[in-house]
Amino acid sequence: MTKAETLKLVEVTSQRQADNGTVCYHDPIANCDYISYESGYVRRKYSSRNWRGYIINTIYQLNKTKMAEISYADYYGNERTAICKQRILEMDPEARMEIICRAAVNFRKTLKKQYENRA
Repeated sequence: MTKAETLKLVEVTSQRQADNGTVCYHDPIANCDYISYESGYVRRKYSSRNWRGYIINTIYQLNKTKMAEISYADYYGNERTAICKQRILEMDPEARMEIICRAAVNFRKTLKKQYENRA
């Protein structure tokens, strides 16, 4: 039994996603999707309603980050440097699955705490 089966994650990959090398898992407990892209990105997608009642789709990146210094030319052609946050792409499918499983457990705990605080 795999970790995805233990966490009750259901694979809902469409044919177009499969052709692109993307794998999508649905978490029925937290009602969200976890998407693993062949390019190395891992994301969580869920829907919520705003204060007007409209449905909003939110997508979070789950990859680890690092601070990196980049150089660029400003409007006047002067060389500038800046520090920005970059995502660390995970090219190994098993490592991306590990990120998804860890994120599913953490998100369920977060939702449980939010539910307990409302009551």
